[in-house]
Amino acid sequence: MIRRFVLVAFLCIPTLLAAHPHMFIDTRLKIGIEENRLKQVEITWYFDPMFSASIVGDFDSDRNGVFTPEETEAVREYAFSNLKNYDYFTFLELNGKTHVPRRIENFKVFVENRQLVYRFSIPFDLEIEEKKFALAIYDESYFCDILFHEDSPVEFQGTRPAAWEIRENKDMSINYGGPVSVSRDGKEYSGTAYPQQLQVSLR
Repeated sequence: MIRRFVLVAFLCIPTLLAAHPHMFIDTRLKIGIEENRLKQVEITWYFDPMFSASIVGDFDSDRNGVFTPEETEAVREYAFSNLKNYDYFTFLELNGKTHVPRRIENFKVFVENRQLVYRFSIPFDLEIEEKKFALAIYDESYFCDILFHEDSPVEFQGTRPAAWEIRENKDMSINYGGPVSVSRDGKEYSGTAYPQQLQVSLR
């Protein structure tokens, strides 16, 4: 039963009839910039209690919160790898174009403070011609409600930006239907969501 939930949640998103959020993810980014090139982005996702319990219960055989290499590979295969068909929910606006990941590296899964965590890296190696870029992490179906972590959402390595901010992008609206049966604490759902976007300017 749990395996079926996992497959529905992360492998069969388009088949769901109701597009209101069923899963909640907080994300942190570690962005590597060398001179005028965006080298890579490390993404960390923190999951809600229900999905955390499902993955731990289904893949962590001794329930100790530590995933062996074999267990990690099973999580990657059955509850992560199909996200390549959805661009790993990652959309980079750079030099007038939208870039999505071609591949990911260094997938890890672990438990931190009873919360399931995925961590992986996306190599880009793109020149930042206009001295600015924007990065949004969101699910276009709104099955997953993804927000930046409230505590230290972004870290930079290498070149420090002149300025950065996180804001809702009103040009990327997501319209969803159906009643909202579960929600984040303190958040209201109107039927339209706007992804949060990190906007970065370099010196």
